[in-house]
Amino acid sequence: MLKSCCITKLLMDVGINSDFRLFKDRLLAQKVVYIAQTLFNINFGYRFIWHIRGPYSKALSKDLRAPEGYSMCRCPELDNNSVLRLKSLINELRGLNVDLSLSLEIIASYLMLSKDVYPRPEDPAKELLLRKPYIGHENISAILNVFSKYSHT
Repeated sequence: MLKSCCITKLLMDVGINSDFRLFKDRLLAQKVVYIAQTLFNINFGYRFIWHIRGPYSKALSKDLRAPEGYSMCRCPELDNNSVLRLKSLINELRGLNVDLSLSLEIIASYLMLSKDVYPRPEDPAKELLLRKPYIGHENISAILNVFSKYSHT
């Protein structure tokens, strides 16, 4: 439950209001947490696998469904600088003409293909388009252009 509270706090800090009873909000949280862990070193300790919608953590899904019985929590893993950088990325993505959930799915999927799958593809962007042709090359290019300002890969 504590992790769920800290994830709610992270989402609120980056300007995302979530209702974890809704699938779309749990899916969005999956992507934000994966990006937070992988790109910004905000470690919640979740392990992710490749799923049709990109990175997925069964443990995170379970935690998001757990009822919260308190309003405040302490979250030492939420380094202010990392949260501000994540918020900046999300705000830049909001400026694109692409749904935020799709933008985060693209970044999370690209990150996973770049770092956390075996064998690693030579061109993660091309692999992403092969796995998710519905996204479109233009969307991937625009989102990865924003992402490149924040990545260390």
